[in-house]
Amino acid sequence: MSVLPMLILGSLAWAQVPAGGGPAPVLPGDEISAQQRARIDAMLERNVIELERKGVLAPAVPAMLLQGGLQWPLRAAPPIAGDPGFHGISNFVDLDSAYPDQLLDWNCGTRTYDLDDGYNHAGIDFFLWPFSWLLMDQQAVDIIAAAPGTIIGKTDGNDDRSCPDHYSADWNAVYVRHADGSVAWYGHMKKSSLTSKAIGASVAVGEYLGKVGSAGFSSGPHLHFENHSAVSNYTILEPYHGSCNAPASLWAQQRPYYDSAINKLATHSAAPVFPEPNCPNPVAETPNYADRFNPGNTVYFAAYYRDQLGPQVTSFSILRPDGSAFSNWNFKMSDSTSDPFYAASYWYWYWSLPGNAPSGLWRFKATYEGVTRTHNFFVGDVIFADNFE
Repeated sequence: MSVLPMLILGSLAWAQVPAGGGPAPVLPGDEISAQQRARIDAMLERNVIELERKGVLAPAVPAMLLQGGLQWPLRAAPPIAGDPGFHGISNFVDLDSAYPDQLLDWNCGTRTYDLDDGYNHAGIDFFLWPFSWLLMDQQAVDIIAAAPGTIIGKTDGNDDRSCPDHYSADWNAVYVRHADGSVAWYGHMKKSSLTSKAIGASVAVGEYLGKVGSAGFSSGPHLHFENHSAVSNYTILEPYHGSCNAPASLWAQQRPYYDSAINKLATHSAAPVFPEPNCPNPVAETPNYADRFNPGNTVYFAAYYRDQLGPQVTSFSILRPDGSAFSNWNFKMSDSTSDPFYAASYWYWYWSLPGNAPSGLWRFKATYEGVTRTHNFFVGDVIFADNFE
């Protein structure tokens, strides 16, 4: 294997084209049919009537403002709890009722889609990144309640390895009604991961509901988060406020349309592997993570982004144990592609460590959009603590 020459030394930072990378192989979406929606709606309506009859569920208060103050519905769990990020958004609600392919998201863009049966995409798709199947198999991402409420429906037991055109019969989901009557759907959960709480139980904001999976009409691991104004005769709610969605934001803290960030910095023993095609029996990706190297080894340095835009600059550094620069370089996505935007992307570079590389703790640093992230790795045979992050 040929190794890129080390063109950048000392404190100078030059533009450096990556050795590989690009957009995420698949950005998950879903295909909820009209029949499936009707079945879910009927189930929830029956459950609400029964829960109200039993006095378990208080009648909705229509005069209340629609549920606001939504918290983010995902939370990292071990083994990725320390990573700076773990997800992205592939699709928002389609606010344009025209069909087909007349698309309009809350920011007047087209980050959404129409379904094959003439329906608009009615939720927000939060996908896992990087290594979505691996994260799903590790049960590394919790789905949590975005607002307090009462569980009015649960579906479980469906296969959670759906992928394009190879869908399981139904999804696994939890449905929560809020005090104002609005309802949140949390869909595509991992099989057997759902909260043990029963229908009729209350949940607090931030409470565990399940794990992200790919059950049902799903093309990859993600959470389909859908909000309605009521159980029946409902209006789809897009929580984001923007130029093309006049109602006030339902988020406690609304994130920007392009929520650009580095989800992960990593060192690898070889280039990461994303199997393609990865359907109908999807397998976990092979990251080839490595954090310990010897002098003379080849080290791969990778950055995994969400919402990366072409002109955005990332400044990278590799620092020796004494803090001196082994290498500095800058990177813009536009140097490698004419595509203006990737919802998820990754790029990697590699170098051979010199035979006299100093032993100790090295640092791989990246500054992107004003935020600096650091990944530590170790060089040499000296005994070192297992946890050196």
